[in-house]
Amino acid sequence: MENFGLVQEKLEAFIKKYYLNLILKGSLLFLATGLLYFLIVVGLEYFLWLSTTGRSILFWLFIAVELILLFKFIGIPLLKLLKLSKGINEFQASEIIGRYFPEVNDKLTNLLQLKHNARQSELLLASIDQRSRELTPVPFTNAIDLKKNKRYLRYIVFPVLIILGLIIAGKADFITQSFSRLSDYNTVYLKPAPFSFVVRNNDLKAREGEDFKLQIRTIGDYNPETVQVLYNDAESFMKQTAPGVFEYTFTDLSENVEFKFLSNEVSSGDYLLEVIRVPKLLNFEMDLNYPGYTGLKDEVISGTGNITVPEGTAIKWNFRTRNTKNINFKIADSVYRVQTENGVSAFEKTVNSNLPYSVSASNELVKDFENLEYAVKVIKDDYPEIQVIGQKDSLDIDIQYFKGDVSDDYGLSRLQLAYFPENDNEKVETIDIPVSKESFDEFHFSFPGTIQLEAGLNYLFYFRVFDNDAVNGAKSARSETFSYRKKTEEEIVEEKLQEQNDAIENISERLKDYEKSDEELEELSRLEKEKEELNYNERKKLEEFLMRQKKQNEMMKNYSEKLEKSLQKNESPEPSSMKEELQKRLENNEKRLEENESLLKELEKYSEKIQKEDLGKKLEELSKQNKNNQRNLEQLLELTKRYYVEEKKQKLARDLEKLSEEQEDISKNEQENTKENQEKLNKRFDKFREQMDELDKENKNLKEPQELGREEVDEESIQKDQKEATEKLEENQKSDAKKKQEDASKKMKEMSAQMQQMSMQMKGEQLEADAETLRQILDNLIVFSFEQEDLLNDFKQIRQNNPKYASRLKEQSNLRENFRHVDDSLYSLALRNPMINEAITQKLTDIEFDIEKAIERLSENEIPQGTASQQYVVTGANDLANLLDNILSSMQQMMANPQSGQGNGGEEFQLQDIIKEQKEIMEQMEKGTDGQPGPESDGQPKEGEGNNGELYEIYKEQQMLRMQMERLLEKNGLENGDNPVDEMKQIEEQLLDKGFDPETVKRMQQLQYELLEFEKAHKLQGSSEKRKSETNEQDYKNTLQNQIDKAKEYFNSTEILNRQILPLRQIYREKVKEYFGKGRD
Repeated sequence: MENFGLVQEKLEAFIKKYYLNLILKGSLLFLATGLLYFLIVVGLEYFLWLSTTGRSILFWLFIAVELILLFKFIGIPLLKLLKLSKGINEFQASEIIGRYFPEVNDKLTNLLQLKHNARQSELLLASIDQRSRELTPVPFTNAIDLKKNKRYLRYIVFPVLIILGLIIAGKADFITQSFSRLSDYNTVYLKPAPFSFVVRNNDLKAREGEDFKLQIRTIGDYNPETVQVLYNDAESFMKQTAPGVFEYTFTDLSENVEFKFLSNEVSSGDYLLEVIRVPKLLNFEMDLNYPGYTGLKDEVISGTGNITVPEGTAIKWNFRTRNTKNINFKIADSVYRVQTENGVSAFEKTVNSNLPYSVSASNELVKDFENLEYAVKVIKDDYPEIQVIGQKDSLDIDIQYFKGDVSDDYGLSRLQLAYFPENDNEKVETIDIPVSKESFDEFHFSFPGTIQLEAGLNYLFYFRVFDNDAVNGAKSARSETFSYRKKTEEEIVEEKLQEQNDAIENISERLKDYEKSDEELEELSRLEKEKEELNYNERKKLEEFLMRQKKQNEMMKNYSEKLEKSLQKNESPEPSSMKEELQKRLENNEKRLEENESLLKELEKYSEKIQKEDLGKKLEELSKQNKNNQRNLEQLLELTKRYYVEEKKQKLARDLEKLSEEQEDISKNEQENTKENQEKLNKRFDKFREQMDELDKENKNLKEPQELGREEVDEESIQKDQKEATEKLEENQKSDAKKKQEDASKKMKEMSAQMQQMSMQMKGEQLEADAETLRQILDNLIVFSFEQEDLLNDFKQIRQNNPKYASRLKEQSNLRENFRHVDDSLYSLALRNPMINEAITQKLTDIEFDIEKAIERLSENEIPQGTASQQYVVTGANDLANLLDNILSSMQQMMANPQSGQGNGGEEFQLQDIIKEQKEIMEQMEKGTDGQPGPESDGQPKEGEGNNGELYEIYKEQQMLRMQMERLLEKNGLENGDNPVDEMKQIEEQLLDKGFDPETVKRMQQLQYELLEFEKAHKLQGSSEKRKSETNEQDYKNTLQNQIDKAKEYFNSTEILNRQILPLRQIYREKVKEYFGKGRD
């Protein structure tokens, strides 16, 4: 058993060496990790420069980690070595030894198992002893090699090298001072600054209100990139001018400034910038005491020393200062030193001429600080000024509108219009025009308005404005002199007729241009079809043609507008459907011209791009459109001529009726029945005959002249009676003369009635004849439609090599000739009947175009394209037949009801009826307005929809109502003065211009109110002479205001800046005056 004891001792020795090896290994690892962790801790403290709390946490954390490492690497193996803690047992040790010694293997483990067997026997003991002897020579402790722990020394090298490097570099304080601060964590340590600040200014003093530039530089290990200056609880960055050099400007200094510098947590000590107090003129006011005659209120001006005042104004300067001993007031070479008391001083002076002056402040330290220069401008009482511009009404050249600017330096008193006959300047009449009493005003006036002027005389007139100079008397200024001629009735009629003739002649000339354009267009179309591409000269020719077409369109549009205006000015007593139709056609003509302009633009585009196919189509479209326009213009021109012939005939009939009444009146008045008065009537009748001759000539120029109802025999009889009456008056045989005068008057009345009756009779007969003509045209058109449809079906079934193809093509040519007869008949009818409108003309042009295209395509054996054109012809003919059938129905209805469309042939309207009708029209407008889209929507009504038709009906009703109102006023002798007719005309214009518009509805509401007021005034008229006088005065005032309002509306102007109530000071009055003067220039 001794051998087993030796084995057991050797096994214990192995276990001790095993734990000693672990302790050695742990010591090396503890030393390596401990040193590395130590360097990390002191590095954190060195770079972060922690507070006491941070250092205490870091210190105790360092101690805790080191203790943990010590326990882990050394404490645990030591406890097991001392058997204070459970370690490895004999069996675990035997396994380690068995793995190290191959010869031992698991023998030692088996030995230990046999030893611990509870059943001991001699054989077992002998076996244990034998095995123990075998294991005795084996050195168990050699299984532990302590030299292997050398490899852990390399982990110690890294932190040791860092420490040695720091020592060699002279940075040992990185470890020592950091650890010292770390261990003394309760002590506060300040981080040493890497640089310091040095102020470069000689002194830190500045004047109050001025700027001070502070300059510094930094000294130390390095130069910071930015430096902040801290003052007044704020931080501002300084400007770097060079490395380590910075500057900062304190602006508008008023108090001492304490400041310091900061950069990268490096702070300087406190500095003080001392501010020197300077004399300061804080503010001053000017008390202005104006001369009494100017009417200006005394006032106080502050914020400026420059002022414009009237002559003789007393000015008191009140100064408010700080740190000031006296104010220096300099005028030219004189200096007035004004002492200050409690920061206040004053200076007074009365100015009669321009006064330049300067003001400065002084104290014990600073003299004449901030010398401020000002000037007082003195103005004299000047003459008023007036500037007037005048324009003639574009629609009524007998009305002149004026817009004027009047001004004065201190105020206006009145404004007058002065007018007088050109050859008698002593008969000056004046009218006062309202004007503001302030310095500026704008006025408007229309001349002559309601001023009663004698017809046939030339008048001169001007505007005069007066100021309010109470000392020297009101001074005045007058505008340039304007002229005006009050035309006679004959001159007005002649002027209107001349305008109408000019417009008609211009349109006739343009029609000739259309014919030339057609020839050029045919030539261009031929070239386009024959050539693959137009050469330069041909393209140039096309461009020149398009330019001429544009100019022609513009001229035609201009003439069309003039003719439309002429129609508007020609106000006949009775409503005229012909006039309305002509106006409508003129408007449509203008629209077509605009469409033509768009087509010309497209042609320009295609001609530039040389797109042959599109160019050809557009040329065809232009040709078609030109033909249609030409026919429409021919019809429009002929209808216009017929309208004016009829209107002139009716006017002459009315003139003759009026002449008969005057002839009858003179025969009954003994005092007026003189040879001279009779000769005047004779000359008027001679003038009537001359006008009838002119009318007869114009009527014969119509393509289908009308029956005028003129009997030259009767005219000669009347002329003979008047001549004999003159002779009897010369012989003083008044009774015989009276008989001849009565005969002449009676014959005149009969002739006037015959002319008017003839017009009505001719209208009925013409309508019947037109209806019969239209019925025949419609029958021929239907036959043409059926034949064209049959021919279309034949061509759909036939082939081009069929022998009947040529005969069918000839049939198509025959149908073309048949349709030309229909076309010619309708064209002839359209020249005298406005019911054959543009829609029919358009259909005729379309059908004729499609027939030509059908023949052209079928001739080139293009059967599908040709039959398509034939189909268009059939459809167009059917549509045209439908239109003509509707017109025929309308004609038959008009023949069944002759009064339809002839105006109000029954009982004449009374004022109450007009008010009622006007209200109904307004209600229709309100309904139409409610149904209209807003101005921003895309819901504009398209052409062909019902809105335009409904609006046109409202327009006709409004126009008829206005004419009834005019007749009512004329019957009651109220043609002149303030009445609602002008407002009704304005509404008609707005209906044409704006359609369904809320503004038009508002205008109708205002008209309804005016009609009610007019009815009330009409009932009260004539109740007493006094009330009549007051009413006349009020009417005059309203009429004058109406003239002013019309002029304002014409110039589209409002009261500029509402100047009569602007409380402007004198300097601003001068500037406004200067501004408006420049505007007029």
